[in-house]
Amino acid sequence: MQAQATAAAPQPAFVDFEDVWLAYNQELLAKQQFAVEAINLRVREGEFIAIVGPSGCGKSTFMKLTTGLRMPSRGRILIDGQPVTGPLKISGMAFQAPSLLPWRTTLDNVLLPLEIVEPYRSNFKRDRAQYAERARRLLARVGLDGYADQFPWQLSGGM
Repeated sequence: MQAQATAAAPQPAFVDFEDVWLAYNQELLAKQQFAVEAINLRVREGEFIAIVGPSGCGKSTFMKLTTGLRMPSRGRILIDGQPVTGPLKISGMAFQAPSLLPWRTTLDNVLLPLEIVEPYRSNFKRDRAQYAERARRLLARVGLDGYADQFPWQLSGGM
């Protein structure tokens, strides 16, 4: 009996950018003026990455491409093996500009997308306790444990 070593197949990428370029409009594309150039990136499920850089370097643009809020001018983006063709329901973005509803608590602001977007909206009242528990765990994960019942005006801008 012989033992054979086999190499484990590489884990497929969950986020896969293949030579992605973005010009903000057709005029800039015609002039070959790109906001994002030649991004090749593979992120496996469970991996953690950080996109860092100075103001105006393209971090938000990169995230808009990743979430399907912008389409690349060239190249291809795959999420979980599927081409990104529009806004993704499995992702979201939080911008630095305050966008919390002041009359809702922190928890209620976190739950808002589940109240208004299908398939969650139809079952929101029935499943609210389950959603709220998960939202509380997520708040704790980002250092906001204990702030779920606070209103936005009661929070510091740096939170």
